[in-house]
Amino acid sequence: MSKTRLKTINNGLIAALIALALGACNPKQPSTVERIEKLQKQVNADALALQQIENEDYPNLSRDFLYCDSLLQYMDTTLVNRYFEKLNLTQAYLKQFDGVKADMRQKAEYSNLQLDHLKADLESQYINDSLATIYLEAETKVADTLHHRVLYFQDRFASCQKEMNTIKKARH
Repeated sequence: MSKTRLKTINNGLIAALIALALGACNPKQPSTVERIEKLQKQVNADALALQQIENEDYPNLSRDFLYCDSLLQYMDTTLVNRYFEKLNLTQAYLKQFDGVKADMRQKAEYSNLQLDHLKADLESQYINDSLATIYLEAETKVADTLHHRVLYFQDRFASCQKEMNTIKKARH
């Protein structure tokens, strides 16, 4: 074999090894169905978190808010001034949640339904992968908005609950 032939073979082997190495560095992108399933898990987790907020966090915070509000009449004026603002903020978050909880619940249910249909349409080849990706991007925006709203209320209610506990302790 000639030196040029060996050099060509070696260059080909090196190129193949580099391509293999680069391929190993780039993990396989998830399929559209896998992305749909991942988004469904997120929406389901957010729906459960929303349910906990509605059934546990909100009622507990509402009850403690009313109790702490009734305590103000027995407190020193300096404490009343300090806690009055915190009570107003808590009341505002409770009202805000009242105004959006039905919409959040509806969006979670509808998003799940849309994702189920999208997955079925893709698997039955009623739509192609590129069209499914467009629909998935739209559903991802809805799901992300829901997710951030759930996190927002979890955070606000936890902070407000700490404040209510502080007010209850100040009374005693």
